[in-house]
Amino acid sequence: MTDAPRFTRRQVAAAGLLAGGVGLGVTALRVGSWWQKDVGEGLECLAGCEVDLVDAFAEALFPAGGTPALSGADAGVSAWMDAHLATLPEDTASQLRLLMNALDDWARVTQGSRFADLPVEVRSAKLEGWMTHDNHLVRGAISGLTIFVSMAYCLHPDVKKACGWIWPCGMGK
Repeated sequence: MTDAPRFTRRQVAAAGLLAGGVGLGVTALRVGSWWQKDVGEGLECLAGCEVDLVDAFAEALFPAGGTPALSGADAGVSAWMDAHLATLPEDTASQLRLLMNALDDWARVTQGSRFADLPVEVRSAKLEGWMTHDNHLVRGAISGLTIFVSMAYCLHPDVKKACGWIWPCGMGK
């Protein structure tokens, strides 16, 4: 009969510190890769993969069908978001981009796929889960992003017309 291996407290502590350091290093590299993304062709602020992510988020929030039958992706939300982020202070725009990339990675970990590559039903369910998450910080972050996407969607002429938001004074143009 062999004795079970014995670990000292120092060995356990060293292994824990090593694992924590590796985790912190990987996280720092991942966040750095989000931060340094090149702006997509013809865009002012967003990278090409971030445009896909904004469109996927918008479509999850506003799927096709209903009144109007226009999905969030078809409403040009990503173009509006790109132009709007370009007007914000650089730190604010970078933080919103970091949030979008973090959500994409969160979907990769929990769903095994990029958020934009998930079926719209799964994206909508994931979005609903984030909006009702137990952690108020997650709910707040998603609400902030949802406000931007909702503003962009509601500014589309087809949406304004379907909602009866056409003002004779020209407001909202």
